[in-house]
Amino acid sequence: MNIENGILSALGKAVALPVIQADALVRVWSVPVDYREDGLFVAVILPGQPDEVPACALGDTVYLGELKYLAADSHKLEAAKAAKLVELNAGCELALAALTSTYPPGELQSWPQQVQEAAGLQLDPKAATPLLSAIAEVRGLTVEDLAGRVQSKAVDYAAHSGAIIGKRQAAEDLLDKAESPEEVAGIVW
Repeated sequence: MNIENGILSALGKAVALPVIQADALVRVWSVPVDYREDGLFVAVILPGQPDEVPACALGDTVYLGELKYLAADSHKLEAAKAAKLVELNAGCELALAALTSTYPPGELQSWPQQVQEAAGLQLDPKAATPLLSAIAEVRGLTVEDLAGRVQSKAVDYAAHSGAIIGKRQAAEDLLDKAESPEEVAGIVW
């Protein structure tokens, strides 16, 4: 019994194994042909995954053994890159969320309209500002004062969120250039 180029040879039969992204174990049983046409049950067990055993009567099987099945380096690199991208995106999402964590969701949803009204007011002092007017009235501010605050906060948010997004994109650029799982591991949020 051996594995060569992703093909398991056992009992004179050849079984194509799946492409894997981490080193695995292959366990093989001889089983009745009414259970498996080729008479083999092959389990490819990746790290952290549960073992598999034939579902037929175990008394009708013969355990032939297990072999190490090594993932191709290119597949390991692909898997490492995919996992790192998930990690980078999560870090970015957390950092962006921290910028708005003190605001309720409904208020966050009003930000585009607030910014639009503030910009419109700057271009035309007679522009309609239904949202800003309502907010300003309750706060005891002029619409012009509130519009200035909105624009200032929008610029500040753009700078901070832009830096966070830029950091994620720079890390993704490094990830694209990485040539080994070790290089990928060295990329940190």
